[in-house]
Amino acid sequence: MAHHISSTRVPFGLALALTLLITTPVNAQTPDPYPARPIKVIVGIGAGSNTDALGRLASSFLAKQLNQAVVVENRPGAGGTIAAEAVATAAPDGYTLLWASSSIPMFPHMYSNLKFDPIKDLVGVGGVAEGGLVILTRPDAPWKTLAEMIQHGKGKPAGAISYASAGIGSNAYLFSEIFAQTVGLEFLHVPYKGSSAALADIVSGQVDFVFDGPSTAIPQVDSGRVRALAFSTKNRSSFMPNTPTLNEAGATGFGQRTWLAFFAPAGTPSAITKKLSDSIGAFVPTPAFRKELGGLAHEPMPMTGEALTSMIKEEAAQWGVTLKSLKLQPSK
Repeated sequence: MAHHISSTRVPFGLALALTLLITTPVNAQTPDPYPARPIKVIVGIGAGSNTDALGRLASSFLAKQLNQAVVVENRPGAGGTIAAEAVATAAPDGYTLLWASSSIPMFPHMYSNLKFDPIKDLVGVGGVAEGGLVILTRPDAPWKTLAEMIQHGKGKPAGAISYASAGIGSNAYLFSEIFAQTVGLEFLHVPYKGSSAALADIVSGQVDFVFDGPSTAIPQVDSGRVRALAFSTKNRSSFMPNTPTLNEAGATGFGQRTWLAFFAPAGTPSAITKKLSDSIGAFVPTPAFRKELGGLAHEPMPMTGEALTSMIKEEAAQWGVTLKSLKLQPSK
């Protein structure tokens, strides 16, 4: 006798639902939209400096744009490479960013022992500001103008005139060395972790001059604590119109600008870098940001992350040629 096994038909819709229930992980969740938590911005120079002030301003606008907290952390030292390495080796998740200056493209040529490649291990997410640096000296220095300082140096042994900077590879260091080469002098380098300490030693006469940012320099100049000798850019700064350029003041051919921007670790998902780039690009051109930026003596530099990444590659190549001509030995 044949036995027939009966079966109960399960409606197709119910079978599909049961299959999805069985095959879908119980803990599967849709990822939170970025940014779901506070973002950390690392700055490679001490609090109170021009770079720090600009970084805090830009970070506050970015926080409003993203509707998320943005926390600034200072990691000064080694010309900014400590901060850059911290970001280059951080998780590429968009929650650790670097606020860096135009010295970034110079790092590969200035440091022989870097544990990271700033050109390959960092990606630009947005340009923010551009400006220049001003040479400051003490009011009772034996020179009143840049030309007089140059003449004073030519009558003294090499290293008789000293300058301050945030370390080898920083903008102040490189501008000072290019200035020295331009006028045929050799200066003594004295590194500092921030402009506050450097300015204090300028005033006391421990150091002779420093290339400083105008936002921190202008109040010191106006108070009479220091004297401005010359501005680094090719054209006079609209924020210090009575200060001649180095080219005008005796360093013929000198002309250097600075810029500041946000970077992320290489490998950060493109959706995140695009959101950051779009967010930065949304506030940088606004009148509100331009006004705040003007208070720190800088102009807006709107630039997408892709354009910024391309720019630092080009500038790295250009600085390689310039620094080779200066015959500067990389720091170990």
